[in-house]
Amino acid sequence: MLYRVDWHMPNNTHRDDIFSRFLESGENPVYQLPDGLAMIGRWHDVGALRGTSIWETEDVELLVQWMQHWNDKLQMDITPCVDDDSAARIVSKALYLT
Repeated sequence: MLYRVDWHMPNNTHRDDIFSRFLESGENPVYQLPDGLAMIGRWHDVGALRGTSIWETEDVELLVQWMQHWNDKLQMDITPCVDDDSAARIVSKALYLT
């Protein structure tokens, strides 16, 4: 299953703490992803202090647990999402329901 995680810094609070945490997260083993959780990609809007990422997991609890590293300073939202092939199957079936 794919999930989109959107985040932002409410009122630009904790900006420097978050920037520092981000810079050290690549080398800190605490931030390593557990087996069963894969980050597909991550994109940043640094000027607006927000971003988005796509994740893949069969166990959403792994994603929610990993988010605990960031949710003390960031507002985060999780949204299930599908790729084009899955979306086409879903909307094709929906057309026949009406």
